[in-house]
Amino acid sequence: MNKKALLQQIQAATSEEQKLVERVLTSSAALKPALMEALSEMNKSTARSKFLQYVLETALAVSREVKIADTDLTDPQTGFETMVEIFARPEALKALAPTDPLAAARFKGVQVKHELLFGEGQPLKSEEVAQLLHVTRQAVDKRRLKGQLLGLSLGRRGYLYPAWQFQAGQVLPGLERVLAALKDYDPWTQLMFLKTGDVRLDGATPLARLQAGDIDAVVWAAECYGTPGAA
Repeated sequence: MNKKALLQQIQAATSEEQKLVERVLTSSAALKPALMEALSEMNKSTARSKFLQYVLETALAVSREVKIADTDLTDPQTGFETMVEIFARPEALKALAPTDPLAAARFKGVQVKHELLFGEGQPLKSEEVAQLLHVTRQAVDKRRLKGQLLGLSLGRRGYLYPAWQFQAGQVLPGLERVLAALKDYDPWTQLMFLKTGDVRLDGATPLARLQAGDIDAVVWAAECYGTPGAA
């Protein structure tokens, strides 16, 4: 597109679009390519446009308040954790949610959930679990609903299944009994139980003891979970 045509499009844009273009042009060299790519996506759908506009506004607000090192976001393995850490800084929260006293706790909750789900490797999608167990996806859904598999809901994106619950193409021995003992708890709480050191297990995580074959001990700890004074 030549310069004249570009200027004509900018002049014909809405005031909000013009403000976004101005912000892109005045942004840092490191941020500009990402902003330009996001803007190019905005024309594809109204919903995407609104979402990306919000993301851009949020990112720009944070970037004005928070000092970000050049290396903070270069590692794809830790990129999410870095983003959450940056957005959870007091100066960022002051810019993003000045009237929300629980904003920091919300970010912390996201961080904890991510660590629980991804801390020991990439979790599996429903289709991958079906392929691993040589069953249909519908069968995977049924097993999850019956408490035979641990699946964490991601809303419209479906479910993710921690990979550690599978061994040699089978479900980890004893997991079903543990999940049955925790049937009154939601999947995130069940996951937290399995990944958190337990005094009843001499400080070991239930998952580690389950992987070691101490099924009865882990089931007992699960039955006592949430009971004050149970030991």
